[in-house]
Amino acid sequence: LGDVYKRQRVSNIKIIEDDVKSVACSGDDNTGAHPQVFLKLKDGQHSIQCYYCGKTFIHKSQFKKR
Repeated sequence: LGDVYKRQRVSNIKIIEDDVKSVACSGDDNTGAHPQVFLKLKDGQHSIQCYYCGKTFIHKSQFKKR
C-alpha cells in the first residue's frame, strides 16, 4: 500500500518552470475533470494546490530539493 500511495502522490504533482506565476487546472485522467480554474502564486510562493482536485503545481527548483 505504501508504494501505491507514493505513486499517487507523485502523479498528482505537476512541475512548472521557476518563472511561472500562474497556472490553469481543469483536472486530468487521474484526478477527474473539473471546471477550469486559474491559480496564482504569490511572491515567494513556490507551489500551489488546486482546490478542486488537489493537484500540486511546484517550481522545478523546489521539486529537486525535496
